[in-house]
Amino acid sequence: MLDFGGSGARNRAFRDGVFLLEIPSGLGVSAGDAFARQFYEGPAVAPYGRFRDIGSDHFGDPLLGFHQRINQIEQFLLERRFWAVAYPPEITALGESLTRLSRQVLCSVLSTVGIPERDWRRATGGCSQRAGSYHLTFNHYRPAYEDIGLSSHKDDGFLTILRTTAPGLEVSREDNWEAVPADPDCFIVNFGLSMEILTAGSRMPVAAIMHRVARQQDDRSSFGHFSSSGCLPGEDEGIYRYVHGSGLERVCGSRELIDENDYEIYAGTDAPDGSDTTIAPGRPDEHPTTKEVRR
Repeated sequence: MLDFGGSGARNRAFRDGVFLLEIPSGLGVSAGDAFARQFYEGPAVAPYGRFRDIGSDHFGDPLLGFHQRINQIEQFLLERRFWAVAYPPEITALGESLTRLSRQVLCSVLSTVGIPERDWRRATGGCSQRAGSYHLTFNHYRPAYEDIGLSSHKDDGFLTILRTTAPGLEVSREDNWEAVPADPDCFIVNFGLSMEILTAGSRMPVAAIMHRVARQQDDRSSFGHFSSSGCLPGEDEGIYRYVHGSGLERVCGSRELIDENDYEIYAGTDAPDGSDTTIAPGRPDEHPTTKEVRR
């Protein structure tokens, strides 16, 4: 279970949609840090610079692979089904460790808000069993570009686990943009639209947080893990709302929510060859820190 050190901190985390999570002992992040510092450099920089040349055509999905986005960000994004064949073993292992951690956090939240365990698998599109859709992203922010780091948005999935050691992430609370502290001993966890929809009718609704990355004056790198309802081709698990007293109600398709939200974030990107790719629609010290995650 998640230990926030008190119900006040827990309630604030659920209401705000963001909190700091102490990195569990045994979950190494050094390989991810190295990948995030190198992936955009090109093949001359070993061992990870070569990923700059791997674009969406390798995966048949316009969002995946290397992209220079419309803001300062350039990114390497990959879905779990491609991790073992495209990533080095240490990066695949990192992704799987984050998938396990995401499941622990998710199940703790579902228990706390009062959704019956029998409904968890359908409610989360498999995420409660580590059978959802997962993406691992590595980000680099280019200070030479005079633009915002990343435009304001909400994530579409259940939760995002972010690793960053430099300031830049901001969240919107009570109509004010506030900086999130960058603690090297903690992940930043934020909730997405799928969690907000699912828990809206529960005894303790969880908010999806609006967030952005401020304009960066120096090189900044980060990596993150996204957990979403299962949406492999032909296997759309759907997005559900839990209604106390009547159970789960289907709201929309998983891919429908993802495509619409991703279009708002990524409409217009540069492919590795420099051509444009348009995606079709379809207060810092108050952030609570969990002390540990236990099975």
